[in-house]
Amino acid sequence: MQRPSWRNFDPILLAVSILLVGYGLLVIASATRVVDVFASPALIRQATIGVFGVVVMIGLSFVDYRAIGQIAPVLYLFMMVTLVLVQLAGTLVAGAQRWLDVAGVLIQPSELAKLISVICLARFFAGRTIEPTPNEVRANPATGTFAEHIRTNLVALAIVAPAVVFVYLQPDLGTSLVLISIYFSVAYFAGAPYAILGGLASVPLLGFPVVWQVMKPYMRRRITSFLSPDRDPLGEGYNLIQARISVGSGGWWGRGLGNGTQTQLNFLRVQHTDFIFAVIGEELGFMGGLGLLMLYGILFWRCLRAVQVSRDAFGRYLVGGITGMILFQAFVNIAMNIGLLPVTGIPLPFISLGGSSLLTLFASLGLVQSVVVHSQSRRYDAKPSVEVPARSRLRAGRFALPFLPDADVGFPAVSRYDRMAEPIAGREETVRARPAVGSRRLPAPVGGGGTGGRVQAVSMIGNSAVADAVQVPQSGGRISG
Repeated sequence: MQRPSWRNFDPILLAVSILLVGYGLLVIASATRVVDVFASPALIRQATIGVFGVVVMIGLSFVDYRAIGQIAPVLYLFMMVTLVLVQLAGTLVAGAQRWLDVAGVLIQPSELAKLISVICLARFFAGRTIEPTPNEVRANPATGTFAEHIRTNLVALAIVAPAVVFVYLQPDLGTSLVLISIYFSVAYFAGAPYAILGGLASVPLLGFPVVWQVMKPYMRRRITSFLSPDRDPLGEGYNLIQARISVGSGGWWGRGLGNGTQTQLNFLRVQHTDFIFAVIGEELGFMGGLGLLMLYGILFWRCLRAVQVSRDAFGRYLVGGITGMILFQAFVNIAMNIGLLPVTGIPLPFISLGGSSLLTLFASLGLVQSVVVHSQSRRYDAKPSVEVPARSRLRAGRFALPFLPDADVGFPAVSRYDRMAEPIAGREETVRARPAVGSRRLPAPVGGGGTGGRVQAVSMIGNSAVADAVQVPQSGGRISG
C-alpha cells in the first residue's frame, strides 16, 4: 500500500502559476477595456476559467500520474476522435475550423491534444528497450543500438504525426509546430541521440522547396511579410509593424496600464491573444516584460526540479515534455512580437486570452505536481528497521507499469532508453527511518561485502527480534526484497 507524500507538494509552482494568470488578467483588462464598463465579458470569462484551472491543477495532483499513463491508449483514441470531429462538424471562426460547439461552449480539441501527446509519448519512450536481445542479434547481426534508436524515434513520430496532420488541416500551423516540439522535448529527456534529433530537425530545412509547396497560401504570405513587412504595410506586414512600434514605444517603464496609444486606439490587432506581449511592452515597458520572463524562469525551474526528483522514467519524460511544451510556446510568442519569428497563432502561456489553452496548461501543471507528490510516496505496510539505500529497501512491483519492459522491477522503474538512468542507478538515496521507542538497530553484513551482497537488518524491540534480509542490487540490476 502507498500513500502520497504531500510534504513534497510544490507551493512555489502553484503560486507562480497563479501569479502568471493574475498578470495576464491585468493585461487582458487593459487590452479589452470598454468605456463605462468595470470588466469586459472576456475578462470575466478568463478569470472564471483561471479559478477553475487552479481547482483542476490541485485535483490532478491527487491522481497518481502512473494511473494516467496506463490509460494513454484510451486518451490517444479520444484525441483522434475529437480531431476528426473538428474536421467533420467543427465551428468556423475567423476562417479556421478549430472548435467544437458543446452546449454553446466552444472547445478547442487541439489544445487538449498537446497534453495527451505528451502523455502518450512519455509512456511509449518509458516502455522501450533499446538493447537488442541475444536472439535478435543472432537473427540479424546488423542489429545495433543506433538502429534501435532510429526505429524508436520513427515510431514516436508516427504516434504524433496523425495529430499534427489533422491540426494542420484546420488550419493551425502554430499548434502543429507545438506538437512537433513536444516530440523533440520528450525524446530529448528520454535520451535520444543528438545525431537523430538534429537529423530529424534538418529534414524540413533540406526539403524546404517541397514544404513550401505544401504550405497554405496564408502561411507563405506570413513568411514573406516577415522577411519584408514594409512591402505590404497595410496588409500582411501590418501586425508585425504595429507590434514593433508598441514594444519600442514602451521604454523602460511603459506608458501605464490603459494608456498605450497603440493598444487603446486599436492600432494593434488581436491584442488580447497573439500580440498580448506587445501590449505588455507598450504599457509596462521593458521592466514589465522582464518581470514576466522572471515568472517564466521560476516556472521552468520548478518543472526541471520535478524532473530531477522523479524516480521513474515515465514521470521524468512526462514532466520534460510539459516543460518543453510551455517553453516553446513562450519563446515563439515573444519572438514573434519583437520581430524575430514570423507570425503564428501560438498563445502566450497563462497570459493570452483563451479558455482551452489555460485549462490545458493548468492540467499540465497538475500532472507535474502529481509526479512530485506521488513519485516520492512510500510504503507504510512495513516499517523499515535499518538505514539502507531507499531504492534497495522498497519492494519490487511497487512502481510497476504494465507497459514497461522490466515490469517486475520495483524502484526505480528505469528503461534502458534513458539518458538519466546511469546517474540515478548509481546514486545511493538513504531514507532515515525513525526507530520505535526502546528499539535499537543492529545491521550486520552477511555474505559479500560489496555491492550485490546481502545486508541482514535486525531490529530489537523489547525482547523480540525481527530480521529483514534486503538485497542490495548492483548498478543496473534487478531489485528483490
